Amino acid sequence: MGKTRYIYDIDDHPPPKLAILYGLQWAIIAFPSFVIMAALTSHALNMNLDQEVRFLQLTLLTSGIFSAAQTLWGHRYPLLDGPSTALLLTFIILAPYGIEVIQGGTIFGGLLLIALVCSGQLKRAVAYATPNVVGVILILIAFTLLPYLTRTMMGAGNGHPHGELRVFLISLTLVLLMAALSLRLTGFWKTLALLLGMLLGTAVFSFLGLPDWHQLVSAPWASIPKRWTSGLPSFYWPGLLAFASAYLALLVNSLGSLHGIANITDTTRLPAATSRGIFFNGLGGVVCGLLGIVGTVSYSLSPGVVLANRVASRFTITYCGVILIVAAFAPKLAALLALVPAPVVGAVLCVAMGAQIGAGLSIIGSGEVTSRDYYVVGLPVLLGTMVGYLPEPFIATMHTAFRIFLGNGLIVGIFLVLLLEHVLLREKSILQKNEQ
Repeated sequence: MGKTRYIYDIDDHPPPKLAILYGLQWAIIAFPSFVIMAALTSHALNMNLDQEVRFLQLTLLTSGIFSAAQTLWGHRYPLLDGPSTALLLTFIILAPYGIEVIQGGTIFGGLLLIALVCSGQLKRAVAYATPNVVGVILILIAFTLLPYLTRTMMGAGNGHPHGELRVFLISLTLVLLMAALSLRLTGFWKTLALLLGMLLGTAVFSFLGLPDWHQLVSAPWASIPKRWTSGLPSFYWPGLLAFASAYLALLVNSLGSLHGIANITDTTRLPAATSRGIFFNGLGGVVCGLLGIVGTVSYSLSPGVVLANRVASRFTITYCGVILIVAAFAPKLAALLALVPAPVVGAVLCVAMGAQIGAGLSIIGSGEVTSRDYYVVGLPVLLGTMVGYLPEPFIATMHTAFRIFLGNGLIVGIFLVLLLEHVLLREKSILQKNEQ
């Protein structure tokens, strides 16, 4: 795979004014997922409004801190860090056991990652990240987001449970427009293709009355979480086992993110970056466990955004981290980030994921593709995507252990690609080649 040319490369520092714009672009893309995390966990744990606000504030704070720390001292790649969906699912499943059990499990999982790095055993796990595995993970990230992208781009919500045709058509138009801008614009304007699309989409939906300006007006300028910890962690073995499994999925997810971004930026720093990045993921688990929130992971959607806006500078994520930290204590800024309508965010993610699918295919095709690879790549992508469409009532009938895995298409796909690549359809020399 040839090296992509960027307007700002991985170690370039854009002018502060531009870096703030790029950071804001990242923050707007990431913010809806943080709001969704807070809503899902508040529902699972029956939180009141103050508790939900506290959860969102601490989520913004930890995501901002670890995003900035990763770019400066961790993996040093343009990867956004935020709450892990694999950990969120385990968080919700264990909600009946209480927040203390969840805290203990999250801390335990984070310590496992730290121990894996400090013991030097991480290299064995890295050897399994072959081009097929990395490419499938990049593609799966996009495909497992399809249910979410479909709902958001349709405008499905409380007022319109089945969506609206006009909203969907506007979203599709924005997708095509942003893709065209990303390809056709040059220089500085190319780097703002996604942001321009978001501004235009927000303006269009304003005429439809979609953004809730009242929340922006009524939000206070400053606020500090009333309570920093949820309670004392409890180390209960079902919780420890569940989070150990979830952190295994998080580890593979992080490895896929690191290999995915390295393949489009700089592969030379990957060995050192992997150890540091996984260590910070583990540290994030310990901190988030103490606070009683969802642990962080390096997001796999980042390569798609980098390819779409042609800015690979890791410092843009540093600025995004600072913006998220400020938003944690400034509800007015948080309300401004939330002002971008969900269909617009869905359209932006659609553009980014389209580019990411292309990157995944390019990585898979970097070597000779054989009939074996058709199954190794095709089956995990197909079945992982299929799991994302399993009905909620069907998932609810499963035992907790099955729900942790079968309730998440990404985990299923990662497990299958590792099983096929390294066990069932393994080539004798594949691990030896990857270890060299």
